[in-house]
Order: sequence, then C-alpha cells, then structure tokens
Amino acid sequence: MGDGTSFSGAAASRDATAARVPGTAPGGLAVKVGETVVYAAHGVGRVVALEQRRVGGIERQCVVLDLDTGLRVTLPVDEAESRLRPVAGGVELEGVGATLAAEASRRDRQWTRRMKDNQDKLSRSRPVDLAEIVRDGACHEQLSKGGLSHGERRLYRQARDLLVREICSARSIETDEADAWIDSRIGALDRLEH
Repeated sequence: MGDGTSFSGAAASRDATAARVPGTAPGGLAVKVGETVVYAAHGVGRVVALEQRRVGGIERQCVVLDLDTGLRVTLPVDEAESRLRPVAGGVELEGVGATLAAEASRRDRQWTRRMKDNQDKLSRSRPVDLAEIVRDGACHEQLSKGGLSHGERRLYRQARDLLVREICSARSIETDEADAWIDSRIGALDRLEH
C-alpha cells in the first residue's frame, strides 16, 4: 500500500481505515469500508471490506465491493486504481446535464467505429461519456426511421442504466426521478428547436 498500512485476514476487512488507491487522485483515492464508489462499466457499489487475499500466489491487498446490481467484486488495490472513482459530484452532474441538453453527435461515421467509440466510453464510465451515449442514443432512436441497431440499443440502455444509478446515488433520489431528469435535459433541446 502507498500509505504503509497493512491489512491481514478477516479482522482487517472490518477495519474502517482507508486503503489508498494510487493514481486516481492527488495522493491516491482513499477507499473506506462503507464508502460508495463507481466501478467502471459496472456501476455504483459500496466498499464492504479491505482485506489481504492470495491472488496468483501473491498476497495482495484487495477492495471488496457490493454493487447495486447484487454482484460482489474483489479487486486488487493496484487494479482498483484504474477502475474505481468517486460518485459524481455537483460540478460533474452539471456537465452531465449540459451534455444531455447539447445537440446529438452526427452519425456520419461507420457503424463499427461508432460502436467502438461508445464501447470505449462505456468502459471508462465517466458521467459525461455516459451522458453522450444516452443523448445520442435517445435522439437517434427518435429521429431514425429504423431506430438504433440492436448493438447500439444495447449500449444505449446499458449507459442509461449506469447513468441513472449514479445520479440516484449522487442526488439521493429514486430511479424514476433520475430517468425524468435525464429525459427533461434531452427534451430541453427539442423545446429549443421548435
């Protein structure tokens, strides 16, 4: 660990001492048991334990998360560095709102390129990236005669689900309220155009 703290066994998994995840913020992201974080491409989760585990024959410090989806994930701290981040704050949510209200991206690129770009955004799971996928998916679904392809619709729905769950966590609201907020931001562009 970057801060010299060591954990061992089940007793350490109950310790509220923070594990430093280097590289995610100046000095590393401090992850504490009970804290809510976002696990890239999987969504919001709660840190339930910090523990030592043998991974590939090596003792490693791990972060254990219970995701909102019911999945439990164990990540070595060095992997958590690139996969965990704090839940979006007020400034990030303002950026999400602005992104949702902005004009949709043009669809002049090849389908395979759009899919790859959206898959990359989804894997990063940054709130503004998710908002771009949601905005573009919703707008193109309404404007296109054939709608979205099956693959694009799947990515749109996954991005929307991740974004809704993060907004719920960040604003302490219910799913239907987060959905309505997203729709109102996307609808703001429609109102301006008419």
